[in-house]
Amino acid sequence: MLNKKLLAIIWNVVILVFCLVNLSNVNQVSSIRIPHIDKIVHFIFYTTSSFLWSWALLTKTSKHYQLNLVLIVVSLIAFGLAVECLQDIMPTKRSFEWYDVLANTMGVLFGTSIYLLYEKLKPRIS
Repeated sequence: MLNKKLLAIIWNVVILVFCLVNLSNVNQVSSIRIPHIDKIVHFIFYTTSSFLWSWALLTKTSKHYQLNLVLIVVSLIAFGLAVECLQDIMPTKRSFEWYDVLANTMGVLFGTSIYLLYEKLKPRIS
């Protein structure tokens, strides 16, 4: 059986690795010419992360459902901010960007919204 928490942890490790590794030397990456592709990638990373963490940790019947939802959102936004700070202090030739933080935050909010919609629309098994 798929361990939801492990999947969410692995996804965040993927985010950490990709955000802290200098990819500018990889020919295939440097040849991509889509405007603001890095912001799109940040958005997708954090949309997926917030969906996975919500899927792994939220239980509709929990009396702390709303608190847990807020904690997931705040924790992922803090994680994104921490990763940006690490980019600035580590010798990766990457730097802190507020627009990346914004893309991360928008991704977290979007992924959480998708999860809430999924929860509302998924068929109930009796």
